[in-house]
Amino acid sequence: MTKQVVAETFSELRGSRPWTEGEARRVLASWEASGTTVSEFARGAGIDAQRIYGWRRRLGARAAGASSSAAALVPVVVRDAPSASATGATVWSRAGHRVDVRALDGASAAWAAAVVRALEGERS
Repeated sequence: MTKQVVAETFSELRGSRPWTEGEARRVLASWEASGTTVSEFARGAGIDAQRIYGWRRRLGARAAGASSSAAALVPVVVRDAPSASATGATVWSRAGHRVDVRALDGASAAWAAAVVRALEGERS
């Protein structure tokens, strides 16, 4: 992934006033698109890195707080495997947990989602 320069300085978000959820989502989206660390992004944008960490936790907790009794889709990134193997798959969670599935015969999407939720500490 190539790092991008922060195109927006977010000067209107400097200072101590609280951010709205929309402003926080805009900052988080810009940070994710930058490919940089939170500290690098915050420095380039002229904002406090702790605010980004706080909103990332807050919005992540809100998303995880949704009903987990039903099967859910989870975001994944598909990459070419180093060696072609039709008998397994690797899933990475948002928090960086890796799930290696060696035999796909009995693995459903609901099962993979439940494993990822368990790794994230979410109750099913």
